[in-house]
Amino acid sequence: VNVGDLIVEDYRSEEIEGLTFESNNTLIVSVYIDMTSDSKLNAILSLVRTVFVCMVLTLAAIYFSKDANDLALQPIERMIQKVNQLAKNPLALKDQEIVIENQANRKNQSEQFETVMIENAIIKIGALLALGFGEAGSDIVAMNMAQSGDVNPMVSGVRKIAIFGFCDIRNFTDATEVLQSEVMVFVNSIAQIVHSQVDRYNGAANKNIGDAFLLVWRFPPEYLSGEGQNLQLRNCDYVQNIADLSLIAFLKIIVKVNRSTVLNEYRSNKELNKRLPNYRVKMGFGLHIGWAIE
Repeated sequence: VNVGDLIVEDYRSEEIEGLTFESNNTLIVSVYIDMTSDSKLNAILSLVRTVFVCMVLTLAAIYFSKDANDLALQPIERMIQKVNQLAKNPLALKDQEIVIENQANRKNQSEQFETVMIENAIIKIGALLALGFGEAGSDIVAMNMAQSGDVNPMVSGVRKIAIFGFCDIRNFTDATEVLQSEVMVFVNSIAQIVHSQVDRYNGAANKNIGDAFLLVWRFPPEYLSGEGQNLQLRNCDYVQNIADLSLIAFLKIIVKVNRSTVLNEYRSNKELNKRLPNYRVKMGFGLHIGWAIE
């Protein structure tokens, strides 16, 4: 049907609208309205709506994935990594920093996410294992972490050559009787200096017994020769450097103890000065090189 320049068959049904007026079954007039512009506008609006919905769904998926990664997946991966690291080397976690989450938008600042609490607990357990078992006991921990089944502390000893350092706190009995419960703070203040300086100069704190500290500078196997009773050190620069480091560590401890503001406060303690006139913290030191069973 041609209506002027309009060819009705060229249009889709939704692009044209026709009106027919009849009287007594006799056609009077037919009107066709071109709806192409409206159809194009509806198509554009539908396209925009589809794009908008796709963008909203994409952004929602991205934010959901980000929250899942930040709150669950990444902490779990870090925990698995720390447990594997603890299994290989129990001493590796002693210098790990505690995880601090971003709590700026949280209502209760005292709360922590459970994953962060578990992750920090693993770090603290590793640090406590390092402090409790020391470098020598790390092999026992690593062996039991790597294998399944019950804990087996029975590990064969190994003959080692090392430099052994011993230091103790002078007049400790008198200080204990005066300080009473505060003696733990007193000892730990000294232990912090001793442990940090020994660790800094390539040594390790092996054992603490009251006022005494046993410290060790071990030599790697490649600097040892022979086996069993014939085990001895090689004569090389590395061995001499370790010996120098052990002596420097003790000298640094002496300096730190005398300069510590925390320990200097005990000089003005009336009870200590009453019992020990002109009291100040003193320590005794000894170094020895030889073999031991680890």
